[in-house]
Amino acid sequence: MINLAQPSFIFVALPCEAKSFIQAWHLKKQATKQPFATYSNTETVVVITGIGKIAMAAAVGYTMAQFSSRTPPIMLNVGIAGHRSQVLGSCFLVDKITDAETNRRFYPQFAFNKSCQTLPLVSLSEADGEYADDNLRDMEASAFYEIAIKFSSSELIHCLKIVSDNIESPLGNIREDIVTDMLATRVPEVEELLAVLISLKRSLPDDSPHELYVQLLDQFHFTVANAAKLKTLLTRWKALCDENALPINQANLGSAKELLTWLEGQLEQKQFVL
Repeated sequence: MINLAQPSFIFVALPCEAKSFIQAWHLKKQATKQPFATYSNTETVVVITGIGKIAMAAAVGYTMAQFSSRTPPIMLNVGIAGHRSQVLGSCFLVDKITDAETNRRFYPQFAFNKSCQTLPLVSLSEADGEYADDNLRDMEASAFYEIAIKFSSSELIHCLKIVSDNIESPLGNIREDIVTDMLATRVPEVEELLAVLISLKRSLPDDSPHELYVQLLDQFHFTVANAAKLKTLLTRWKALCDENALPINQANLGSAKELLTWLEGQLEQKQFVL
């Protein structure tokens, strides 16, 4: 396993090989053969996911398994999306993600001043040129967020989408070179967002092992991977809920797996309330 345990560990998922990001951040391609092209330096990992929810979920899960981080990483999906009327090349942060097939909804948390406009987004399994509503439309964001939230805190997970098609310039006009050029023009905005997220990450409560973490390790049998996941979930709870007590004693949990599932459910409820 590659040990990329920097305080500002950054994970970025891109739909195609955008040389502008690779060059700007001085990234090097991983030498070993990988199912997804991966580039990194001492603090940033960029994975080229390809198109679609299945590809995105696989790329995020696989890449995060290859890199370790002592603290919840910054996780960003930079990609393209369609919209009924927004101007081609315009850029938006996503404030609500809806999976069109499962109807699951995710709400990124903006614990910072946004320098970019926001819009809701619907993730589809197939490209859709109907532009039936005022949502952004893509094929990856819901899968990205659903997997990313298992590794980090919602304040640090975001999707930045560039409008690639609309009613006047529909899906059929999109080419890979056009997408690459669109991504290249947005490197400054991405770097500005990452700088804000790095500052936010440094302001979050210390995630060093605390009494409850040690207590739960003694109470349940955890694998190394699940112990790391437990620490991440407890850190997210502390960030979202401050010192509010976690009602573990009322949950009647019998195993580490049950505990982790229960913790994820508690966090989803808190994120929805926020």
